Amino acid sequence: MTDIRSRVAISQQVNYKCYGPDGRLKWEHDTPKNTLTELMDVMVADAISGGSDPLILYAHLGTGSGQGASDTNLAAPCEEVRTADDSTTQGSGGSDNDVVYVFTFAAGVCDGNIEEAGLFSAEAYATADMKAYDDTISKVKAAADSLVLTWTLTFGDS
Repeated sequence: MTDIRSRVAISQQVNYKCYGPDGRLKWEHDTPKNTLTELMDVMVADAISGGSDPLILYAHLGTGSGQGASDTNLAAPCEEVRTADDSTTQGSGGSDNDVVYVFTFAAGVCDGNIEEAGLFSAEAYATADMKAYDDTISKVKAAADSLVLTWTLTFGDS
């Protein structure tokens, strides 16, 4: 008999790709494990029960680190408003339990030494609504660079 807890776990994978002004890939970073917050648990439960809590619509970058499941924002968010998603899609076939978010941080947005990233429901960076968190990155995004962030949430076993 399968333990139900192993079937409903949420895991995530984050991929960062930084492109220079010439469109060439400067660096890439993958992380297979990071932090889902308590607010993610609440959002999922609300969505399953037919509630109306806002879903993930934005991502943001920061220069801090060390946040955990009970934290509601990045340690040191960039001053710009959060970046809206380019796309949110559900996987298909054997990956139909995946939700894939893609965000593009354009040139001039969240530049500097990027140490953390998060997923959010609201645009304002001061809003306390972080759903997922990653601080495994330590890369520089120059002012002329763009960064594509792909965040995959997997519900259960894939």
